[in-house]
Amino acid sequence: MIPMLHYRGIALRENISSMLSIWIEGMREVDPARARELLSSNLSIEEIRTEINRSNITYRGVLRFAQEVYQLRGVSLTRSGNVTSIDAELARISFKDARAGEDAEDGEVVGNISLTINDDLQLGKGSMRINKGSARGSYSIILEIVPEGMRRGWHHQAPRV
Repeated sequence: MIPMLHYRGIALRENISSMLSIWIEGMREVDPARARELLSSNLSIEEIRTEINRSNITYRGVLRFAQEVYQLRGVSLTRSGNVTSIDAELARISFKDARAGEDAEDGEVVGNISLTINDDLQLGKGSMRINKGSARGSYSIILEIVPEGMRRGWHHQAPRV
C-alpha cells in the first residue's frame, strides 16, 4: 500500500509557537516505455499491478509553516515496528505574489526536518532547521496524525508542487 500521510502540529522556538501541516505521499514511478510494454502484453490487470508493485516507492511532500510553503525534498521514510522516521530537506516555494526582498530563491534548499512518529499513539516529535527567510531558526516539533476521515475534501488536500 502506498501511503498518503498528513500531520499537523506546532513548532516551538524559544517562547514562540507556530502551527504547521505536513503532507507526504508515496508514488511508484513507472517508465513510460515500461508502461506501454506492460499494457501491450497479454498480462492480466492483476499481473500488471503485481509487476508495477515491484518498483520502489518514492516520496514527496509539502510543509506549511509560518505562512510559508516548503517542498519536502529527498524524503526518507522508514518504518520499524510501530515507529515511522521521516527525514527531508526543505526547499522554498514562492508564488507570483510572494513578498519581495526574501533572501531565499524559489526552489533553494533552506533547511531540513527530522520526525519520529509513534503510529500506535498517532503522535510524533522532531526537529526542524530553517536557514533563510523570515522563519529562520531551529524548532522543536510536536505533531499528530490527521485521521484519514478528516483528510477528505479540498481543504484537507496537500498543495500541489
